[in-house]
Amino acid sequence: MRKFLLLFASVFCVCSLHAQSEPNATVSGKSTPPPSAKQPPGGPAVDQIPPPVATPVPGQPVTTGDAAKPKIDKDPPAFDINHMDTSVNPAEDFYTYAIGGWLKQNPIPPEFSRWGSFNELAELNNEAMRVVAEKAAQAKGDAKSAPEMQLVGDFYASGMDEKAVEAAKAKPLEEELKRIDAIKDRAGVLQAIARLHNMGASGFFFFSSGADDKNAKMVISQAYQGGLGLPDRDYYTKEDDSAKKLRDQYVEHVAKMLTLLGTPAAAASEGAQKILAVETALAVPARPRAELRDPEKNYNKMSQ
Repeated sequence: MRKFLLLFASVFCVCSLHAQSEPNATVSGKSTPPPSAKQPPGGPAVDQIPPPVATPVPGQPVTTGDAAKPKIDKDPPAFDINHMDTSVNPAEDFYTYAIGGWLKQNPIPPEFSRWGSFNELAELNNEAMRVVAEKAAQAKGDAKSAPEMQLVGDFYASGMDEKAVEAAKAKPLEEELKRIDAIKDRAGVLQAIARLHNMGASGFFFFSSGADDKNAKMVISQAYQGGLGLPDRDYYTKEDDSAKKLRDQYVEHVAKMLTLLGTPAAAASEGAQKILAVETALAVPARPRAELRDPEKNYNKMSQ
């Protein structure tokens, strides 16, 4: 039970494997939630709005390494003619004519699956938050006078102290694991799921609040399908060689996570197979991406 719940609880805290045959996967690898089910807190906002995407230019290899990351202009002009490619006939390829220059100037960084203006905004925001967090971590003074700064600084410093993180290993999770081990019945499972959701670990499903799609003046509770470690149901239901290989790799990944928690190798392998089976059972009735793009089908308002 412990292994089972922990994997669902940590599904968004570990790296999911991405299939090369699925170019429509979002940056996070998750399908975009429908309008009536907003991205859960902590999810990348860039996934919700399709930005202009940089794609490899024929004849130009995708560069690798940190030096390949495009330099972000913090004060870009309203319109830059250099972003166009006037060598292209707009009647034949208007897309390249309009932004071909930008595509050539902005190869996809190796750590991204796509690159566009919204990715730039996200990176600028990350940099701004890094500066705030570092200042908070270095601040000296009375914690009572600035408790928020103390919390931010301590949280950031704890994550940046790699030696302490490596030394602690899974020990910080011990109390939560004990709570899960103590589960005796279905009621205990429900209580554990509720606790994990309160901690920000969205196991089995997503639950948040947002504007009613048909009444913007109302803020309502919203639920969305979840419980999958892989991007969407197709990764579990397809039977081609690529999909099967991906699932095998996923089982290896899950088994590795379990061994890092102290589970013996044999039990970890068996547990990983069971986890895949449970996720597959959840994936089969899950809505495919095409249906998730239908706002009417995904608007199912109800009261209790």
